[in-house]
Amino acid sequence: MLEDLRQSNPRPGYRAIVSAVIDRIASRALTPGQKLPPQRDLAHDLGVAVATVGRAYAELEAQGFVSSHVGRGTFISNRRAPRNEPIVTLSEPIDMAVYRVPVPPIDDVFAATLKAMAAAHRPDEFLRSAPTVGLHKHRASLARWLEHSGVSARPEQIVVTNGGQHAMMAALSTVTHPGQAIATEALADPRMKAVASYLDRRLLGVEMDEHGLLPDALDAVCAAEPIAAIYVTTRQQNPTNATLPPERRHAVAAIARRHDLPIIESDIYGSLMSDPEPPILALAPERTHGLFSLGRIAGPSMKVGCVVSPEREVPRTQAGVGMSTGAATLLTAEIACRWIDEGRIEGMMRWQQAENMRRVSLVAAFPLIGAARSHTTSAHVWLTLPEPWRADEFVDAAATDGVTIAPTHAFVVGRRAVPHAVRLCIGSPPTLDLLEDACARLERLIVTQPRTNRETA
Repeated sequence: MLEDLRQSNPRPGYRAIVSAVIDRIASRALTPGQKLPPQRDLAHDLGVAVATVGRAYAELEAQGFVSSHVGRGTFISNRRAPRNEPIVTLSEPIDMAVYRVPVPPIDDVFAATLKAMAAAHRPDEFLRSAPTVGLHKHRASLARWLEHSGVSARPEQIVVTNGGQHAMMAALSTVTHPGQAIATEALADPRMKAVASYLDRRLLGVEMDEHGLLPDALDAVCAAEPIAAIYVTTRQQNPTNATLPPERRHAVAAIARRHDLPIIESDIYGSLMSDPEPPILALAPERTHGLFSLGRIAGPSMKVGCVVSPEREVPRTQAGVGMSTGAATLLTAEIACRWIDEGRIEGMMRWQQAENMRRVSLVAAFPLIGAARSHTTSAHVWLTLPEPWRADEFVDAAATDGVTIAPTHAFVVGRRAVPHAVRLCIGSPPTLDLLEDACARLERLIVTQPRTNRETA
């Protein structure tokens, strides 16, 4: 932690110290009961004032991440409150099924943006039609934002869309044709499955492990039958939270070249992740269509995204946008791109990262639920269930206890066996208290026995 702080800033401020501690708690590098360095020692090691460390420790304690004891020091706290009372089912269930992210506080930013837009343009200009690919200035702003994800794209390669799902539909509908097969992860984003079904595309599931899609299995699928495209989520895959290691990204690119296949690479869930490794789009730019969205950053209703295509393929991608909703909504695109240009999106990203760290660290405090596969910037976790729980039984039992979880079979491609695991959307509960309540209910449930259905045929 000290080395990371020194590298990021020779004299880190108190917020950097707070973020570093929360990040280590979320990644389980710091565990409940572990002692933090004395304030004076940490200040000396970092070359900052003792008051800076003191302010950081006070902020961490106010947020419940540490507890201070006079004469003993400061310790990582167990943020899980003791619960001896029986769980009472709520009239309103706690939702951990629908994929949502918290909306960052924007105070007066929204009003100021609208006023600036009205001052610079006639308001009716934002109600007019735009080019199907989007305005050039919006594409240029998105190109600058994409650099955060390691994507170097020219505005001419970008087609603006009404969010990530629209980008997904535009790519699938133009890169492939009805009846064709698409190779993708054996467990896939339900929205992608729905779009593929609506467009009459067949999905062929490729075996995975904890790191994501297996290249050998992908190569075998591509060799066994005609494939029209490869669809892959490189970072924070939904539902498993897997992130493809660099060698697998290179392998996917090589397999696509060997079989002469286009790649559709989704980064809709990985937009908050700091990742020094290049995406597949950077490794195979001549055949890769990248899907991106601002929804994970600015909130679910920020329906602004884009497809980055090889420049010769942009007219086809443009056609996919045109035959669905038409051009992206000019008003929201203008707001989003102003926020990019003004640096506000970066601030929202930092806020979302901090909020996700808080939520992941809260979940990590539970011995069983905390074992779920998580990432400090991900709004969902993937929980493997202990015996004898099956996924469908656990989802039903959780619903009885007032927690809604998406059925695991919704993620399965084809008729494969349903894994004994569930996805928990930790970003969905609107408050940390509700998230903690949901985790406490699930923690208590997971150590019980499934209720056997005695009404068998």
